[in-house]
Amino acid sequence: MKILIFLITFVIAFPIFASESMRSCMLLPIVDGLDNKVGFKVFEEIENYIKESSWCTYKSNSELINILSQYSKNLESHLANKDVLKVVADKTKSGTLIRVSLQMQLGLTEVKVEVIGENGEDRYFKEQTQLKSNDSSLISQTVRNWLDVYEKTIPYEGRIKAVLGDQFTIDIGKKSHIYSGSEIVIERPTSKRQHPLLKEIVDYQTEKIATAKIFDVSDNQAQAKVTSYEGLKKLRLEDWVKVSSTEQKKAIEQLSYAEKNKDKEDFGKLGTVGLFLTFGSGSVNQAGATEKSMNGLMYGVEVDAEVWATRNYWLGLDIEKKFGKYSKDIGTFNSAFNSTSNSATKLKFGYKYLPMGFFYGPQIDTYIGYGNYNYGLSTNTSDNLTEVSFAGLLVGTRGSLPIYETTRIYLEFDFLMTSSFSEKVKVFGSDISSSNYHLEVGGQFFYEANLTLKAGISVLANRADFSGSTKEEQFKDVSAKVGTVFTF
Repeated sequence: MKILIFLITFVIAFPIFASESMRSCMLLPIVDGLDNKVGFKVFEEIENYIKESSWCTYKSNSELINILSQYSKNLESHLANKDVLKVVADKTKSGTLIRVSLQMQLGLTEVKVEVIGENGEDRYFKEQTQLKSNDSSLISQTVRNWLDVYEKTIPYEGRIKAVLGDQFTIDIGKKSHIYSGSEIVIERPTSKRQHPLLKEIVDYQTEKIATAKIFDVSDNQAQAKVTSYEGLKKLRLEDWVKVSSTEQKKAIEQLSYAEKNKDKEDFGKLGTVGLFLTFGSGSVNQAGATEKSMNGLMYGVEVDAEVWATRNYWLGLDIEKKFGKYSKDIGTFNSAFNSTSNSATKLKFGYKYLPMGFFYGPQIDTYIGYGNYNYGLSTNTSDNLTEVSFAGLLVGTRGSLPIYETTRIYLEFDFLMTSSFSEKVKVFGSDISSSNYHLEVGGQFFYEANLTLKAGISVLANRADFSGSTKEEQFKDVSAKVGTVFTF
């Protein structure tokens, strides 16, 4: 019966919870039982690892030295004293204390790692092993591996530190894998269960209070607002904040891009200028009672400039010039050839939407402005050819998506909403209607902080309809472009 009772009560519930976060930690001094040379090296390596990690706000060792100076004699036994540990945690505002114990012999090292609560006795994590080595790097790597495992057992990502109605502040930021727009869950711990012999915390019971969304985030703090409550209970201080693995993955991707492009972000403040070479084919087609067309190779240059008013609003100017010679393709022409000099000008005002909240993530732009397309054919009235233009209100959109840290793909589409047609010499006269579209797809490679390589394929079409014998005149260009974009 006693054994049965023991098995039933294998875990015991405790309703008491820490006032400091488990993600606020301190590494206790490491002694090795010999001259502490190995222990000191291991301490340095683990301390550097913790400082670089995102799961723990590390308390400096200087505070710890001042507190433990009074325990300098027989330090190892004092580090096992729960009252001493409680004083250390209280004075340094640490929620967890990381204690690494080394017992060294010739060629062997007994390694034990414990993560202890602020009360000096709760055990959140414990592991130990024997290594057939006295190498400090191997020992510290073993400890780091265990701390990586411990991180996954922490039952929350952050805690609420201030509440104002439905808005609240939490004690974690972008370094802890959240971003502006992250969806989070608020839970309240109700009990913890502890192994009666090992004194390790083995489970937590919680109740869901609300779901919320982050709307402002810095490195170590964030602001959020409740989107829905689970019941009638409201938020209170020290409630737990949980972030799903999907949201953390998005934040990691953001942080990765931000770190990769840190120099570029610091460099690029005003906008970009792109210089490109273009090469492709162009054609002019006239349809009516009969159909005839000319086509040929086109080559030229393009300059795209963009100025950022803010990180969301921008002004753009695109100028393109192409040269080539059309030759007869279908139908009868008095002249088998016609040289042309084509140009395009776009003035744009746009808005940039950042779905993930940071500049070098996915981008979706919409813009309006003015567009003008000129086809500078040599005038030949017998062939119904002359210089023509299409112009009007430009409306467009473009999107770009990172597929690797240095590579993006993009798609752009725009058209003239109010296209108007004009001729240098009257050939067909006034048009009934005219239309236009431009489509471009390509990729970008971030070569340096202020230099991006860009290549794409574009299709441009302009068409005018008439009431005479020639019902339609259409121009179409298909071009490849390659060049560089400078960020300034």
